[in-house]
Amino acid sequence: MKKKLSAIVLSAVLLSSLVACGGKANEGSIPSNNADTATKSTGKKAVITIIQNKVEIQEQLEAAVKEFNSSQDQVEVQTLGVAGDNLTTVLQTQFGSAPEKAPTIFTTASGSEFEKFLPYMAELGDMKSASLILDGQDKPAMKDGKLYGLPVALEGFGLIYNKDLFSKAGVKPEDIKSIDDLVAASVKLEQQDGVKHAIAFAEESYFRFMHLFNWPFALMNNTSEVIGKINSGEVKIQDIPEMKSFAADLDKIKPHTNLSKNTYDEQVAGFAEGQFAMIHQGNWAQTLLNDYDVSFNYGFLPFPLNGNDGISIGNSNYFRVNKHASSEQQQGAKAFLDWLLTNPAGQRYVTEEFKWIPVYSGFDTSKMDPLSQEVNRFASEGKAVPWVFDQFPAGAHQDFASEMEKYYAGKETSSGLLEGLEKVWMNAAK
Repeated sequence: MKKKLSAIVLSAVLLSSLVACGGKANEGSIPSNNADTATKSTGKKAVITIIQNKVEIQEQLEAAVKEFNSSQDQVEVQTLGVAGDNLTTVLQTQFGSAPEKAPTIFTTASGSEFEKFLPYMAELGDMKSASLILDGQDKPAMKDGKLYGLPVALEGFGLIYNKDLFSKAGVKPEDIKSIDDLVAASVKLEQQDGVKHAIAFAEESYFRFMHLFNWPFALMNNTSEVIGKINSGEVKIQDIPEMKSFAADLDKIKPHTNLSKNTYDEQVAGFAEGQFAMIHQGNWAQTLLNDYDVSFNYGFLPFPLNGNDGISIGNSNYFRVNKHASSEQQQGAKAFLDWLLTNPAGQRYVTEEFKWIPVYSGFDTSKMDPLSQEVNRFASEGKAVPWVFDQFPAGAHQDFASEMEKYYAGKETSSGLLEGLEKVWMNAAK
């Protein structure tokens, strides 16, 4: 069955975008002291809600929650949709109006989003799962020595390419070491039957702008310094040499793309059906690819900006617990997350159903999907480009994406694009 993004987003709007995830524990109990605490005060179930932005795992989340809720009688998790790109806006609205009624568990990125929602986050350092986080992966969720989030998953993105189509076109992936090489390969790929575009980008704001523009910023030697100077007004985006060069490269690539006109679902479907030779996506696309009878081999290809030979790898998001929820709800939320991340039944959903790469010790990773294995391979080879888009101004991704839409539509030149991005950035950074 092919998942429909629009239907899920509509559900999110109608139901205030609440969603949850879980799995099966020992019958009648949760293996966590937090669960006992959750019901001591009232003797009733602790009812918790969870909101997150991973549209592609919605059905798997609902199945996991159903199993979790039926396996014990102390905590009830409710699933009411998924927020996708609108998560930041939804959270701002809900916490701004009634924090105690906002989701018990929510996810945000690190960086500016972390700082924005920190006043609503409970400390999580006492959890069992917190002690199992892989070395260094908890740092983006730390503030003044305290832990305020649990990393969701290790993820990677780059160009997912059709290996069989490349071979048929006589294109060797190892020969693509520059944007010019990518363009030359695109010309050959577009000559193959059924190929509409060599490269496809999705239209959703995070895919259209945040992930794409991670490349020029992340490949700088002084990323944080440059971003700080942009924020202070000391430099403008359109005056940064690396950004000018990237804009010129976009002009080279643009004729060989779908102009970012397809939704995420359509982009992945087009790739599965051979219409696109490459898609700029991450390993999270695996769940959608599994819905299609894909008969070809595929893997990750580095986005070859400035000779880059890696894919972008980082922690996607962090689970947070609402400190304004009741103490029973907070303890229930911790119990649920500990179950999901430390109990074998919950862990199975993480690796086999959600297709996530765990950021915790104690997981069985032998059955990871092909794209997750590719991410692991690049990471183990030291070919990981960091995620720096979390340093972009919080909540501005849709406005950034609107500038990209103008560029793809021919309403704005690449230099005009940079000027437009500068205006959006400075308005958001105020």
